[in-house]
Amino acid sequence: MATTPDKNPQCVTAAVREESDERIQSRQDEEEKVIIAAWYSMSLTEGSTSSSQAQSFLAQQRLSTQARRSLGLTPRILPR
Repeated sequence: MATTPDKNPQCVTAAVREESDERIQSRQDEEEKVIIAAWYSMSLTEGSTSSSQAQSFLAQQRLSTQARRSLGLTPRILPR
């Protein structure tokens, strides 16, 4: 009794692995887009003062996020 290609466990496993890899790549692409958008947005909204140049990008992100949250502009993201 021969198995059909769509019922072959190796084909199914390969298809699941490929789908998982595509999801991971898609997630990484989305994360990269968000980081780039945040960097660009922050560069437009904040002037180039000596104090902001002395801080890392992530430190500036934390400060701007805290400022928005204190104004009530950004809802808190709850952990899953």
